[in-house]
Amino acid sequence: MGWFKVALEFALQVTQLNPFSPIIIDQDAAQKPLGFPKPGPHGPASPPVPGIDVQPKASFECHYPELEAKGWEQCNTETSRDCWIRDPTASAPSFTQYDVRTNYETLKNTPKGITREYWLDVTTNSTLKPDGVTKNLGKYFNGTYPGPLIEACWGDDIVIHVTNKLQDNGTTIHWHGIRQLGTNAMDGVNGVTQCPIAPNDTFTYTFKAMQYGHTWYHSHYSSQYPDGVAGPLVIHGPSSADYDIDLGPLMISDWVHETAFAAYEAEITNSTSSLPPATDSIVVNGIGHYNGSEDGPYYETVLIPGKNHTLKLINGAVGTSFVFRIDEHPLTVIANDLVPVEPFTVDELFIGIGQRYTVIVEGKTDTSKDYWIRTQPAGNCSFFGLPAVSTTPAVNSRTAIVRYDSSRKEKPVNTTEPGNLCLDVDPARLNPIVPWNVDQHPQNNVTRDTFEAGKPADETIDIGPPGSPYVHWVLGDEPMWLNFDEPTILDINESIHNPNYRIVEEKHDTGFIYVILESTSPTNIPHPMHLHGSDFVVLGQGTTPWNEMTSPEQYFRYDNPPRRDTALIPANGFLAMAFRPDNPGAWLLHCHIAWHASSGLAIQLLVRPKGIPRFDPNTENRRGCKNWVDSPLWQRIKGLQDDSGI
Repeated sequence: MGWFKVALEFALQVTQLNPFSPIIIDQDAAQKPLGFPKPGPHGPASPPVPGIDVQPKASFECHYPELEAKGWEQCNTETSRDCWIRDPTASAPSFTQYDVRTNYETLKNTPKGITREYWLDVTTNSTLKPDGVTKNLGKYFNGTYPGPLIEACWGDDIVIHVTNKLQDNGTTIHWHGIRQLGTNAMDGVNGVTQCPIAPNDTFTYTFKAMQYGHTWYHSHYSSQYPDGVAGPLVIHGPSSADYDIDLGPLMISDWVHETAFAAYEAEITNSTSSLPPATDSIVVNGIGHYNGSEDGPYYETVLIPGKNHTLKLINGAVGTSFVFRIDEHPLTVIANDLVPVEPFTVDELFIGIGQRYTVIVEGKTDTSKDYWIRTQPAGNCSFFGLPAVSTTPAVNSRTAIVRYDSSRKEKPVNTTEPGNLCLDVDPARLNPIVPWNVDQHPQNNVTRDTFEAGKPADETIDIGPPGSPYVHWVLGDEPMWLNFDEPTILDINESIHNPNYRIVEEKHDTGFIYVILESTSPTNIPHPMHLHGSDFVVLGQGTTPWNEMTSPEQYFRYDNPPRRDTALIPANGFLAMAFRPDNPGAWLLHCHIAWHASSGLAIQLLVRPKGIPRFDPNTENRRGCKNWVDSPLWQRIKGLQDDSGI
């Protein structure tokens, strides 16, 4: 999320594709025989027009050859979304079926699907104008923003070949929220699990879809994801409530016209402000309006009267949390991040950076008018600058449209603006379907594992470009600063002794690890924190400073607390999290405000380091490192690092 000030002077001309059409992966079936999306009987005959979905998404076929050979049948229908696949001949099918109450945290409880194989190119596209303005040196997957929709089914093996076609950047791709049980090497973080993918090289990511739901994938190399290297990922599985129609993912993001590298430079050299670089606009599934303008197209989706529709919300922003609302349409929440929850209904929904929610929206029987979809930047969780010719903020929360008649062209009539409170959804409402009961006796030293998020008091920390004024954000006392050519997992002993790697060892193999995160320094602002490698429970979130003696009694919930992979540290408060140390690896814990992570607000949790495999020279990670170290790009930019690496 931001680092090298390298001039990028080329732009590949790439044809713009529909962002959510299937990735074409079977150009040569003999060479690429593995699974890929197939249109179902109720899907559209042709891809929808970019910018508007006028009918339900194509159904996606799931296959379980071993189970189906034994007579098992898929059971997920409009009236039984909680079921997935079952043996109809069993005397008690509910005892053997895979459903929403199956503990998906273990491999033995994961149905064995098929292999899905995809190809992604990281490239540029000078013709893209998501908000009507050409972005300076934007970078994208397959020339689109958002990147193409990647789909799989619960239990599938996913194989994704990523080719770096950028000549002045490396790249790595992180599959946000994917647990990567036993596949730490596929987590996609340069300097931690791999070296960057060198120009013209291809790295193949392989992992199992143990979880289900929806998430997103994005670059973890420097400032690439703010420049457009992000896309949606859907893993089909059961649901905690019935619905009729799946409307697919809705990816919401802020958008900066300047290249993210230049925006980040403004952040790291500003010692007088806690504000991130200014955002220019909001884009919804790749469509936005600069400077609050209402000219041009809006992303639109169509509801069917009386039907229940699922909408997969993703905050893929760089520095903005949103309050989401559809005018006069209640939202029934059925999942947060990749965790099914007991359904509850709200009028609007706070979505922090990196968070996801699955909601059900019921179509009205009165179809005489259409409605705004609103994405209000949350107060103190966003920063929109002032346009050069105006004194009003360059933001408009009316960013997409729900229609009941796709032929209508007029804009909806304004109704209620959403609130803008920067605070996670009330934890009391987030009740996971598969429960965790947390041991009240942590395995680790909680006092040691309490970290302050903010700017350090010592502004003389000597990390960054020599002689340059530099402002760090940190988690704890020091900023993270990684070496791209020396990933943690390829030399664990060396990495542990490097203070810049910010490694916290967690050697325990049972119970729960507690981590306390605070934001109470003079630069206190909310921070959306994302943990790789595991869901965590939200033991408690407080809007008052952490007190080790009184806060647990006042705030903690041990009986099935909320569980997710991204949660907010409230300003002036704390986030208490706990996770199971059952996935050996080097796992990032970082702020998902891109500029903060780039300037060092992160640590590595080294979970059960003796259980991390040693990698021989033939592994994909070592092969990729050799190609990176030998690349002309690394030889040219080595020593110029002005970014944490993530």
